[in-house]
Amino acid sequence: MIIRRPSISLYNITLVMLLITIGLVVLALTSHTVGRQLFKYNLESFEHQRTENYLQSIKSTSILLDNLQYHLSYSCDKKDISELERASYYSSNIRSISLETDSGKICGDHNNLSKLYDPLTEKIPLNREVILVANADNDESILQYRKKVVGGIITVDIEKQPINSLLSDACDNCWLQVIENNGISLYTSDTKHASKIIFSHPLVQNNALNDMVKPILSIPFHNKAWIKYYVTPEVITGYRAHIKPFLLFILSGLIFIVLVMLYRRYHSTSIIQFLILNAIKQKHLVPYYQSIIDAEKGITCGYEVLIRWETKKGKVILPDEFIPQCEANGVITPLTFQLINTVARDIRKLEMQHGKTLPYYFSINISASVLQDPELIEITRSALAHYHIAPHNIAFELTERSPIDNIEQAEQNCIKLNAMGIQIKLDDVGNGYCDFLALQKLQATTIKIDKVFIDDIDSLAANTIVQSLVAFADKAEVEVIAEGVETKQQAQILIDLGIRYHQGFLYSKPIPFYLLANDKNFNA
Repeated sequence: MIIRRPSISLYNITLVMLLITIGLVVLALTSHTVGRQLFKYNLESFEHQRTENYLQSIKSTSILLDNLQYHLSYSCDKKDISELERASYYSSNIRSISLETDSGKICGDHNNLSKLYDPLTEKIPLNREVILVANADNDESILQYRKKVVGGIITVDIEKQPINSLLSDACDNCWLQVIENNGISLYTSDTKHASKIIFSHPLVQNNALNDMVKPILSIPFHNKAWIKYYVTPEVITGYRAHIKPFLLFILSGLIFIVLVMLYRRYHSTSIIQFLILNAIKQKHLVPYYQSIIDAEKGITCGYEVLIRWETKKGKVILPDEFIPQCEANGVITPLTFQLINTVARDIRKLEMQHGKTLPYYFSINISASVLQDPELIEITRSALAHYHIAPHNIAFELTERSPIDNIEQAEQNCIKLNAMGIQIKLDDVGNGYCDFLALQKLQATTIKIDKVFIDDIDSLAANTIVQSLVAFADKAEVEVIAEGVETKQQAQILIDLGIRYHQGFLYSKPIPFYLLANDKNFNA
């Protein structure tokens, strides 16, 4: 069997990605598990941003204190207090500020710290300058920055960052934040009520928390502590309800884009199909002929038939621009059948012009789908009989743009064509779907080496591949034709490799029939 190679296009990739995205959005709308994961990812993203904001606040405060330290007398007099108050007032990062001088005096910005902190409040040191402390009710963790200055130590409570936006509108006592380090746990939220709701009973021991329930999120903070979040199912339900309109909007947009893409593909396909069928009907798809040369003898032994689309305005469209569309739209079969009759008619005209049967073969490209069509046999037989031409004048060259789906039917057709005296050739060998088994089943008599290998024939890699293909042909007992020969150097290398049959611009370009009929070098 011939191995199928998938055809990948930007359109197909885009469509698949859109369909996958639609599937993910539907999952987010219908699956509680996916909704929980989305909540977790959003919570983590917001928490990383909060952490980054805290670190930026510390850096800004440190710069401020570097300047402030030279404006203090370190006597905790009115001037020092005024300077501290001014720093607190004008800095959005400072929640409260205090100074402890080397002599033991303490002063600040008139905030009553005794109400904010309990003497026994636990602390989590993050480094020599930054610690986390809990307030008296243990419902808020405060980031505290201590900086050694000229005459003492300045302590700053960093202004609290807003509560994570995913939790700010959550139901009361539905979530709990815990900051842990070395057995110490600091809590944010109403610890007593939240713990009862989340864990079904109040906390007895801080370190027993993980034994009760897994946190929805656990991330490191400043490489010394861990921030953990615990939420009730109501928080997830509320989050899913909040994002549902947004997801529905995205889903609608994605579906609309997919429908537009499918419509445009269908519409464009229909238009292209109509244009090609119309071109076939008006006989604007015409054959061009390019000679195949026996380079050792310097004579022409055949021609490849290359289809061209000649528009009413005289523009010539090359096959690479429309043949793939013909294959995709199913119009390649009527196009090929018309081409067979046109070539047979041209051969008959040449024979009548020269008064004898032509010794050349005219190799017509056919796709895999046409080779598998049982009607190919009858169309070919009818063309030979109608124009009274010999079977050896027609050959079929299997292009390998697509694989053969039904190798058995293709084999039966090739057996019948060979019985009629029509040769089968394989195009683009080395760059298509050909394998040794296919070569045997199709009873091919010739293989054609793709131009891509001829272009770099003087390189070691391409030369090695061509040698391998020649060995392959010798084993299969078939002839070899080299396509795309453009220089004398390429021609000589090919002859040295044992490839005598050449085709390419070095010898001739594809020409329409009227030029072929008037060619003085055409020798029948």
